[in-house]
Amino acid sequence: MARPLQFDRQQALDAAMQVFWLHGFCSSSLQQLLTAMEINRGSLYAAFGDKVGLFKEVIDKYQCTMQAVVFELLNNEDDPAQGIRDVFEVTLFCLPEDAMALGCLLVNTVNELSPIDIELSNLASAKLALVEQAFINACARAQAQNQMSKAVSADDAGKMLMNTMIGLRVQSRGGASEAHLRQSITPLLTMLMPS
Repeated sequence: MARPLQFDRQQALDAAMQVFWLHGFCSSSLQQLLTAMEINRGSLYAAFGDKVGLFKEVIDKYQCTMQAVVFELLNNEDDPAQGIRDVFEVTLFCLPEDAMALGCLLVNTVNELSPIDIELSNLASAKLALVEQAFINACARAQAQNQMSKAVSADDAGKMLMNTMIGLRVQSRGGASEAHLRQSITPLLTMLMPS
């Protein structure tokens, strides 16, 4: 009979997330992960299979926790344009400075792994695609409520907003100031959602 796992799985995943988020997948050593998670090698293999299995669970947890807020904001039925504005505010300007400096784990993963690990890169890309679709849906609702110009299709507007979000998260990881990030997003939001 297998011994039961002697650690808190969610706490271990949170610790692993911080290591991967800070160092990336490739530069996160097994020893760094074991130390942060406070488990031994056998427990990691028993619980997650290997480093890749652990990373997949971390990506799933990241989406469930971090992106849940984004989806909630973008599903604002009463004021979709405000929901779009709020996504940028919350994901860029309401985070602690150290969290802003980490960027987005999914974007970081695509940037790091697209040339070397297609499976993990595609996993992160698929999760980002869900956010893009949420932007598109929010734009469609904003247009239907005359909160957004119809000169650009909801599909194109949503994709522009997503591409801007990705670019801003990369810039935040690179140390861009809040003023610079605001300067980058304000013209787009004004163009898409004229008051």
